[in-house]
Amino acid sequence: MPSLLNTAADAVIKRIHRSPFYYRKYNNTLSYRLNKLYIDFARECSQKYAADHPGVILPPSPIKDTPAVAFRGVFSKEKARAISEKMGQLIESKDPSAYFPPHKQGGGLMAEIRSPLKTLGADSVEAFRDPAVHDALLRFFGGNYRIKGAAAWRSFATKEEDAVSWLWHSDTNPPFTCKMFVHLTPANAEKGATELMNREDTMAYRRAGYFGQFGNERRSDLDAFAKEHGLPYRPLRIDVEAGDATLFDQNFLHRAVAPKSGYRDVIQFLMIPSLISWDEDYKQNPERLLSAEGGFPKDPRRPDGSGSAMM
Repeated sequence: MPSLLNTAADAVIKRIHRSPFYYRKYNNTLSYRLNKLYIDFARECSQKYAADHPGVILPPSPIKDTPAVAFRGVFSKEKARAISEKMGQLIESKDPSAYFPPHKQGGGLMAEIRSPLKTLGADSVEAFRDPAVHDALLRFFGGNYRIKGAAAWRSFATKEEDAVSWLWHSDTNPPFTCKMFVHLTPANAEKGATELMNREDTMAYRRAGYFGQFGNERRSDLDAFAKEHGLPYRPLRIDVEAGDATLFDQNFLHRAVAPKSGYRDVIQFLMIPSLISWDEDYKQNPERLLSAEGGFPKDPRRPDGSGSAMM
């Protein structure tokens, strides 16, 4: 009996979390408690930033409704190439830091470099010293932010589209979190570039029943789903060069696109609200950041908060 009740309760909770009111408010299907934790903490961080910077008014975020924005030349092409070459050496030597995921999670299509700030070099955080990047993040968070996690991967050329990341999905992270890609190689129609949906279209697909949250409900042919439901299919792709960066809200629908030739190398950062600046946090906790992996904390107030699965 308890298991039946739990199953029924889970089904009710899932329906609530996938209701238009809920996902319009939070842009995810996480628990109310977790969403409230992040919203309350982000408000506290924003208020502290305003108190510490009287007279400073932060404009609206460039990714409030637009799925992504690009920043050119965050790294020099030489620096991007050097990091990419180091990734290649780790992958080719099958270094312990190089992880090759199972097939349905990208096996044969990609390789991940774990703890990239240790294995590839901590100077990758210099991307956050770019004035345009820092300004855009301040505007997104309404104040200070910190780097919670870092990941790096190489996508190989393929015609397959059945890996989880190659399917249309939403990362389902809490509010006031975002990701940034630092591109070590070009990303375009030939070399592979992430495709994204804007807020309006993401909400329309959710209303039609497409969330792309779990692996077994993700599709590569979202254009076919769009035709079935009379929806627009207009993904955004931002072409970039080595050394450029793209900032995006990972809770909008998006998918990775594999290169048609060669490979694509990316370092990814996850950011969350903070009471102090990212570089002050780094000075206070360098080892934590260098060892950081992906995943958001269950409690953003805890500096050592562990990564969380979808809740």
